[in-house]
Amino acid sequence: MESRYYFSIRYIPEHVDNELLAGRCISNMHGFLSHERNTQFKNSVGICFPLWNEQTVGNVITFVSTNESILTGLSYQPYFSTMMNENLFEISGIRIVPDDAKDVRFVFNKTIQKIFNGSKKRRIKRAMKRAEEFGHTFTPISVEVREFELFHEIPINSKSSGRDFVLHIQRQNPVEAEIGQGFNGYGFASNQLWRRTVPLILF
Repeated sequence: MESRYYFSIRYIPEHVDNELLAGRCISNMHGFLSHERNTQFKNSVGICFPLWNEQTVGNVITFVSTNESILTGLSYQPYFSTMMNENLFEISGIRIVPDDAKDVRFVFNKTIQKIFNGSKKRRIKRAMKRAEEFGHTFTPISVEVREFELFHEIPINSKSSGRDFVLHIQRQNPVEAEIGQGFNGYGFASNQLWRRTVPLILF
């Protein structure tokens, strides 16, 4: 099995918004991997929340990759260095994942977004516009709200588009390790295309 590496960040203050800080960490990772020098690695880094529970994603975020050098570069990003220098983050060194580590999968579930009114309204408007283009009358009908297993919302700010959005993340556990496939641009698996797993390792 191909070797994997990781480093972890722990949020030091006792009372913080774990999801907000996770979003900022992920945004910085996304920006780093989107840089022209690193685009070949943009699907190579995964996210793990080892202290995930029903209330929160936890105060630790772990970055995992088979590429040790890309993790080293990521760990030295200015945002991480600043937060560490201000005693807000504790950052581990780059370590190799033990062979006996258990794997989990953190999934970005886009389907969850569709249960929220903002998304529903946008989809209805698009459907109405398409119907008008073909000379049809479109009447929105009530759709039963789907129920989902536990998920957490992570706010993200896209530096490229300048817009804010939310990642709806679920945890699948336990699963067999899958190393051969990549992650999406924010370090997560998806319901279909991206199925890669991450090791469950504490800080």
